[in-house]
Amino acid sequence: MKARGLLLLLGLGLALLLAACGGQTGSGGGGGGGGGGGNTITVRQLDAAPLVGAYYRTGGGSWQALSFTGGEATFTASGDYEVAVRCQGGGLADVQLFKASPALTRTVVFNCGGGGSGGGSSKRFEVSLPASIGGTPVQAGDSVFVGGSSEVYTGSNPVTLYPSMPDGPQDVLLTVLRPVGSPPTSVTPIGYKLVNLNLTGSGPFAVNATGWQPFSAVRTITLNPPSGFMGISQVFFFKDGMKVPNIVGGLDRYGTLATSGKYLGLAQAQSSGYQDQLFVLKETGGANWNVSFLTPWATGQFSVSGDTLTFNHPQAQAYVFFAYSFLEDSDTGFPLRVEITLYGGGSASYTVPVVPGLSYRLADPATRSVRFYLNAFQGDPARFQNLLVGGFSESALAGLDLSWAQREGSFTGSSYTLP
Repeated sequence: MKARGLLLLLGLGLALLLAACGGQTGSGGGGGGGGGGGNTITVRQLDAAPLVGAYYRTGGGSWQALSFTGGEATFTASGDYEVAVRCQGGGLADVQLFKASPALTRTVVFNCGGGGSGGGSSKRFEVSLPASIGGTPVQAGDSVFVGGSSEVYTGSNPVTLYPSMPDGPQDVLLTVLRPVGSPPTSVTPIGYKLVNLNLTGSGPFAVNATGWQPFSAVRTITLNPPSGFMGISQVFFFKDGMKVPNIVGGLDRYGTLATSGKYLGLAQAQSSGYQDQLFVLKETGGANWNVSFLTPWATGQFSVSGDTLTFNHPQAQAYVFFAYSFLEDSDTGFPLRVEITLYGGGSASYTVPVVPGLSYRLADPATRSVRFYLNAFQGDPARFQNLLVGGFSESALAGLDLSWAQREGSFTGSSYTLP
């Protein structure tokens, strides 16, 4: 039971990593002030999905069309600027709106959900474990992980796993973790094996019992969820040459490898009613990790009045608001998904614009019924989006430190205040 519990808690960690924005984030905002010299603003599309159009304006002036070359467009701004994009299909937000200034960010990135790096197909792995790793006997109930897939070792080889991984030559990390407690409250990292495989086709791909190593050190994870919240944590390892990260621990401990690479910690806490979720995504440096969550959204920190949104989370450096049925197609009346990214944090108001050429309008405030995801960010939300669409690399993970508080809710009518 405790082994299966560990798989439930940790085995879905990679899926959680890839859905940590609640499956809603299609855009990421800026790139930390990069993207050109002076006050040149770069707008970058991270996929190849077709667009209805893309526009910008500066200082509240008229909207100007953006022209993309190689997935990028540029303009200049000396103060506040806005970008508006409408995707033609894709799995994410239909309309994506951004507001920032050159001092906050000079790069805007967006994604329509038309595909990116990191796709894969099911691969059959047949993994043989040794009798012991570094002097620690391997025992029935230990859990084997590879590429987001996990399975319990029953005491006999091979262990069969079916991760979804990209084709081609790549380094593949396999790990063995031992659950402690029932249900598990702790993890003992046992060992790992790093192999180079050419994952062409569905397999099977055999990993033999030689070459397994003990983790070089064990680090602690201290999880501090707010009162009334339940939390979980995972830590992944990634090095250039790999295409998919793999878990090296969670709950309260993780193991480090005797090779260079990056350790990506993911922590989540959620309220008992699941309305509020808190996330942390941090490159831990292979050190002990003391998780620090943002405070949850509180009463009155978000409100809606007609077409104006007001945010006031005390720890926010940026806001991302995703809503369904706040906008609709101006030709068909079909409800649209909108995502709004505002840089600056603190107290901020935003009047949702209707951009000529993008064929949308505000839904009737008197009759609208809106479902939303409200996010307050510390750090640059673009880095998370770049990671998902652009793919993992050591440089993409270096120094990553992103926290956000999310509230899911709904409202009807022209006005609303967060309860």
